[in-house]
Amino acid sequence: MGILQDLTYGAAKRWIAGKDMETALAKAKEANAKGLGTILNYLGEDVTDPAVAESHFEEYVKLQRAIGSSGIDGCVSVKLTQFGLGVLDDAVVLEKARQLVEEAQGMGRMLWIDMEGSSVTTRTLQIHSKLLEGHKNVGVALQAYLRRSEDDLKALMDVGGKVRLVKGAYREPPGVTFRSREEVTENYLKLMRVLFERGQGFAVGTHDSRPIEEAVRLHESSPNTKFEFEMLRGIRDDLKLKLAGAGHRVVDYMPYGEEWYPYSVRRIKEHPSNIWLLLRSL
Repeated sequence: MGILQDLTYGAAKRWIAGKDMETALAKAKEANAKGLGTILNYLGEDVTDPAVAESHFEEYVKLQRAIGSSGIDGCVSVKLTQFGLGVLDDAVVLEKARQLVEEAQGMGRMLWIDMEGSSVTTRTLQIHSKLLEGHKNVGVALQAYLRRSEDDLKALMDVGGKVRLVKGAYREPPGVTFRSREEVTENYLKLMRVLFERGQGFAVGTHDSRPIEEAVRLHESSPNTKFEFEMLRGIRDDLKLKLAGAGHRVVDYMPYGEEWYPYSVRRIKEHPSNIWLLLRSL
């Protein structure tokens, strides 16, 4: 497996911003130079060891401060299971997230919370809700493939929440998600229209042309609506530059860290064309 991982890294460099913070910050500056904003994420999830959870938190503290001191146009996005959500007491996880969002607020930056598997959706939203009570610079991802997301979105709009709308990529039990690609796309479009009707400062997180084209059309009808396109590093880079050149805010989501291998396997599975990238690397 070690040899395979070493070879796979040649392809993985397309999607990740390196194995360490310094490399990721350099990649963020490169993205800024192209007119793109950045969101940095330290790879890892489902942490069960309190010591590891603390090390993840310390990494984010250093990362957030480094972004600020470097003058990078960017912020961080965290997974709450990195801080032990689902294993440790929710109050412990909330406190770590609160420290990050307060420091981000002092720097005039957002803190985004990634959405993970449906087993922690409710608890993630509960922690986000508590953070939102005192801090308006926090946003949370919602997954269009979850059937519950329409209700979750309406609740977030009622309290002025900021949402990153994505499709979702976790394996889920039957009945929890829309199953077909078309159903997921239709629900994505439905939720995105709600965001354009009621939201501000939200993010359209997709690489699919149909929702992107619809977002451009909706923005033309509501030019005062503040939103941004967020896309994963290494995917549809030409489209990112095209949208940015047309005056849209476009942000590169840039993960980094030693846990790059499982993340890259997901990217390869999602898009068959990525398999050829891997084969060329091998």
